[in-house]
Amino acid sequence: MKKLSLICLAALAPAFAMANIIPSGTTITGTGPYVWSYNLQLAADQSVVPGPIPTATTVSNLEFTSGSLITIYDFAGYVDGTCAGPNSNWTCTTQFIGITPIDTVPLDNPGIVNLTWVYTSGPVLSGQPNGMDLGTFSAQSIYNTITQVSYASRAVKNTGSQAGTIGDNVGQTQGPIAATAIPEPGSLALAGLGLLGLGLLRRRKGA
Repeated sequence: MKKLSLICLAALAPAFAMANIIPSGTTITGTGPYVWSYNLQLAADQSVVPGPIPTATTVSNLEFTSGSLITIYDFAGYVDGTCAGPNSNWTCTTQFIGITPIDTVPLDNPGIVNLTWVYTSGPVLSGQPNGMDLGTFSAQSIYNTITQVSYASRAVKNTGSQAGTIGDNVGQTQGPIAATAIPEPGSLALAGLGLLGLGLLRRRKGA
């Protein structure tokens, strides 16, 4: 089984966003379809709270209407029914637009499916004091070619004067993209010989 491990660094988020649920690493396994696994980390000053799956593609920040979540956008070649969380407390849903916290502006191609994991049940998970490993979140794609895609996440601040308020985050991680076929060297050589032959034939006709 082929295995490729990658280090994923989150992009800098806008000033209004705080790091909360962050993809810290991506692993690709299999020979096709390929299993894309994301290791997710919870920041020390954030908590994950349970709640329902959002009913809208854009999630308001005015009230707690859903569980903590993370969306990975534009997951090309997604294999239906393969999106999974680390345990039954996380529910995965797929859609072509969103699900997006209103305070974030990720890149989202409406023609490529997005994956959203929502913490729908279980106890509140606190990142105190040193952060928390939330486990492995995965999905399958027919592609194993890597590109940069957006992610957006939502948790709840658990310290300071803003404790108990929503914290949203946006950044970049790795995702699959349709591979562009590159001709083999032998095919390129044959194509070159063919073009050379056409050129010689035209010369003879013109003589």
